[in-house]
Amino acid sequence: GSSIALSATDLKIQSTAEGIQLYSFVTYYVEDLKVNWSHNGSAIRYSDRVKTGVTGEQIWLQINEPTPNDKGKYVMELFDGKTGHQKTVDLSGQAYDEAYAEFQRLKQAAIAEKNRARVLGGLPDVVTIQEGKALNLTCNVWGDPPPEVSWLKNEKALAQTDHCNLKFEAGRTAYFTINGVSTADSGKYGLVVKNKYGSETSDFTVSVFIPE
Repeated sequence: GSSIALSATDLKIQSTAEGIQLYSFVTYYVEDLKVNWSHNGSAIRYSDRVKTGVTGEQIWLQINEPTPNDKGKYVMELFDGKTGHQKTVDLSGQAYDEAYAEFQRLKQAAIAEKNRARVLGGLPDVVTIQEGKALNLTCNVWGDPPPEVSWLKNEKALAQTDHCNLKFEAGRTAYFTINGVSTADSGKYGLVVKNKYGSETSDFTVSVFIPE
């Protein structure tokens, strides 16, 4: 019969935003490869927190929100119907500490990216408007916690005045209103949104013209 080729790379440790993953790449010519994982000599009980799977040629074990109880020796056993193959990795000491620290960093980065203040849109790049007309701009912003909003004109802080009305409602919508624009209102403006996870600026230019 045809020989069954089975090769597995050494188990590697990789951190994700959810936890720590152990994985090996396997090249094999067999449909019903059996994979068994054990931790410190005991078969692993799978749960929502600890999962295994195969993605393409990668066999993986994902340990979400790891704790010190997850430290130790992991063995991946492969059985191709004829022979068994074992790969071992030690997730303890420095290996665990480094993987855990990287998981925490990735987790915080994912939280920050998900929750950071951002401008969702609504502001044009350029507004060309006739002198004396009303300028009304509305912009949607997002963040958790809801962002603080401030405005700039030519790189300087822009304050609310009777002439220039700056409103922010429900932590979501920023309004920029000038009832009668004059040529002095021409310039480069910016909307700045900021919360503890980050900030973003959306720039726009106002160009006021006097009709012939």
